[in-house]
Amino acid sequence: MKRRLGTVLRIIISLSLLAFLIYRSRNSFGTILDAIKDLNIYYLIIALVFYFIAISFIVFRWGILLKAHGHHISGPFLWQSALIGFFYNNLLPTSVGGDFYRVNDIKQNKNIPVNVGTATVVMERTIGTVTSFTLLIIAYFLGLFKYLSKNVALGLLISVLVIVLFYTAIYFPRLLKLDLLLNKFRIFSRIRPGLKEFHGILIGYRHKIKYLLISYLFSLIIQVFFLISYSSISLALGLELKFHVFIFIIPFIVLAASVPVTIGGIGIRENALVFAITSFGIAQGQATLFSLIILAIILIIGMMGGMIYLIKNIFYRSKSFI
Repeated sequence: MKRRLGTVLRIIISLSLLAFLIYRSRNSFGTILDAIKDLNIYYLIIALVFYFIAISFIVFRWGILLKAHGHHISGPFLWQSALIGFFYNNLLPTSVGGDFYRVNDIKQNKNIPVNVGTATVVMERTIGTVTSFTLLIIAYFLGLFKYLSKNVALGLLISVLVIVLFYTAIYFPRLLKLDLLLNKFRIFSRIRPGLKEFHGILIGYRHKIKYLLISYLFSLIIQVFFLISYSSISLALGLELKFHVFIFIIPFIVLAASVPVTIGGIGIRENALVFAITSFGIAQGQATLFSLIILAIILIIGMMGGMIYLIKNIFYRSKSFI
């Protein structure tokens, strides 16, 4: 019941934030319609292709972290699992997230223990976050922070603090006295051994530096593909945004969308993107259309994952789909 209530609440927040975005752009509808007519379809196709490549490259980052534990899973299997996870995250109004699906998928089909699978997914998310921080540092030295409005700067600060607190709770639970909380209440007695084992596997990555560095390299490559995708959308709209501006914009919206209060970051991501783009002198209407194009690309790729999910459930067991 609580999970359903939480899911409903996240859906309401997502829809409310999208409604807020549209309301803020109500005076720019004419501009948006004109911009849609002038869109360069070829740049949009390039944007979709590179966004898809970026999502697909998650396979390499995830695969390396699995290899660190001696699990060599085929690329095609990880690819379909990652895309179905993307589908879960962005199109299904359910409490079962894409990361949970991926963990369950490799457990059911590749016999990888839940704690190991969870640790690889958490570490993958961690490396993605570190990569976002890296881009923000680069953006700072490129002088991009001087363009930020107070609202954007505040949003960035809040997102960073929430994310740092979240990872602190995962990697250093003693700092927040979470270990005492688990020991104090009997309700946690059943899950305490499992959490301890998971934490041991997770922090065990400190002895697997080579795998972490390779995974980090793949994460940087993923960001380059995202940069090309976003820059292509800018060209499709005819915006005067230089390529290096997205070194700030992309990690900003990724960090904002990672705050788990909406479905797949929908709503937060679009508003954060508009706030960021308008900070660089782009009109509200054009920024809104930019954010809606990103949302459309995400939904299209999510539907691809949904198609793979349907094919897998129909043919997997009888014809060894992958």
